[in-house]
Amino acid sequence: YSLASMAGGHIRLLKFRAEDARGPCWARYLAQHLWCDEALYLQVDSHMRCVPHWDVQMREQLAWCSQHSEKPILSTYGRGYSLGTPPDWDPPEEARTPGLICAGFFDKNQVLNIQSRPLKNTLANPRRNPFWSGHFSFSSSQVLREVPYDPQCLMLLFGEEPLMAARLFTHGWDVYTPSRGLLFHLWERDYRRTFFEMKQLYDELLPRTLRRKFWLLGAGPPPPASEHQEGWPLPGGATAGGDHASEDPFGLGTARTLQEYEQFADLSYRDRKIGDSAL
Repeated sequence: YSLASMAGGHIRLLKFRAEDARGPCWARYLAQHLWCDEALYLQVDSHMRCVPHWDVQMREQLAWCSQHSEKPILSTYGRGYSLGTPPDWDPPEEARTPGLICAGFFDKNQVLNIQSRPLKNTLANPRRNPFWSGHFSFSSSQVLREVPYDPQCLMLLFGEEPLMAARLFTHGWDVYTPSRGLLFHLWERDYRRTFFEMKQLYDELLPRTLRRKFWLLGAGPPPPASEHQEGWPLPGGATAGGDHASEDPFGLGTARTLQEYEQFADLSYRDRKIGDSAL
């Protein structure tokens, strides 16, 4: 690799063929193993633009959250920008307000889809929110030890974030919406390929993933014993089913219950219901 030998080790890269893709959860599980004990963890989508001094603002907002929660996470969706936007684009002030992650709808697979509602004004301080986004997540790296990505969630895109939100909550983590817009995303997909094109593999792997997801969220029976897997390596060197504190490091936590999360979020996974305050 180039880029001055990957910036003297500060940049670590995992490269594999497009046909080996198994969706974002699998990719993020692999990427988390590049962690080398850095104190902070930033997860962000590709095709992003950031406001000037984004890193300082993120750290300042996370520090504020740390005064109100032992385990805070900043998370949101970025506003959009268009393909061909010049590199020196300076977003207008009215586009720098934050977006609030909300529940959207249950789709044909009975999976909750989430959405973002842009706010008209900036917030005085970050605001606690039950919903989380893999699009942008910034926190202490301790989250990698406590709530690592589940490698068993293959080909899962819609449904990834509600499951992680419940896992984070039950492990004692609190999600906060940033007080102002920090980043922007190229939402257009028609100019590039995606893993959805692997239709045969997608149709083969997704049902197994959904069985596990529904079970974890109290909306379905346990998966068959043949689908139970152990021995997955974890960020930091532990092993699932081995020297990790939890019997299932990819499951729910014990700090708070799923029922408490559903009450906080105003929804029910078992009944597929969304309350007014979740929208």
